[in-house]
Amino acid sequence: MAVSARLPRRRISGVLLLDKPLGLSSNDALQRVKRLFRAEKAGHTGSLDPLATGMLPICLGEATKLSGVLLESDKRYRARVRLGEQTSTGDAEGEVIAVSDPAGLTEAQLREAMRGLRGHLWQIPPMHSALKRDGRPLYELARQGQSVEREPRPITITELELLDFSGAEFEFEVLCSKGTYVRTLAEDIAAAVGQKAHLRALRRTGVAPFWDRPMLTLDALQALAEQPAALDVHLLGLAEALRHWPAVAVDEVRAGALAHGQPQRMAGLVRGQRVAVLDGAGRLLGLACTDEEGWLRPQRWLQTDQGG
Repeated sequence: MAVSARLPRRRISGVLLLDKPLGLSSNDALQRVKRLFRAEKAGHTGSLDPLATGMLPICLGEATKLSGVLLESDKRYRARVRLGEQTSTGDAEGEVIAVSDPAGLTEAQLREAMRGLRGHLWQIPPMHSALKRDGRPLYELARQGQSVEREPRPITITELELLDFSGAEFEFEVLCSKGTYVRTLAEDIAAAVGQKAHLRALRRTGVAPFWDRPMLTLDALQALAEQPAALDVHLLGLAEALRHWPAVAVDEVRAGALAHGQPQRMAGLVRGQRVAVLDGAGRLLGLACTDEEGWLRPQRWLQTDQGG
């Protein structure tokens, strides 16, 4: 029986803004995109639960070196919350563990509660999370009925707005920092008005700095799978991932020196900040920082033969 030849992997780089579908884990979505592009390397920049949908930036090739930067990005979500029932997982997958009666709750009360949850806060991560304790994810311990103490973590809620309230459910939009658990935020909003609640649906609508960029579905990508060039059109260049950073353009001589780890003194640099280093055509060469003496010091360099 003839065996079909396996198509070779491609050394391709860029960022794809995937619209992750409902019911698929972030890692499964990542692997599907990697196969469709036949990419040598791929990584995502912050998991979405299977019950969540929306923007999942997928980094291919050299863009994987930027994954850590994108993990730090602010994110925007829309969440729908069911009032009256708290679950063991904080979402619709868990068992009901506490109840309340939301019959007397008003929209004004919800809005007031949300005003009190904006700004710099401390949040205790849920047991059903991927955070690890002694090398084991907390969700594994939670499934065994265990609960361990979790340290509160600093988060920032920049925007928090009520979009809809029907009595039994409400919907809100939030712009928040990395590490924010929207399930926990939903419970905190409900607790502020004396209620129990759980997350019924969650959609990530944006990740900085890609607020104004469209997403693609897996179905749309699959339809283009036989045409690599058509797929590649939807990849964002590496510089797009750092367009919210200060940037400095360097000539070939300085680029070569920085690539070999040699700091460069340059006029006009703001001291003590991270910088995106570009070539004359605006392509991202690497990440650097400026020190207090005015030196530009390379931190992470990219292979410039892979696009972006």
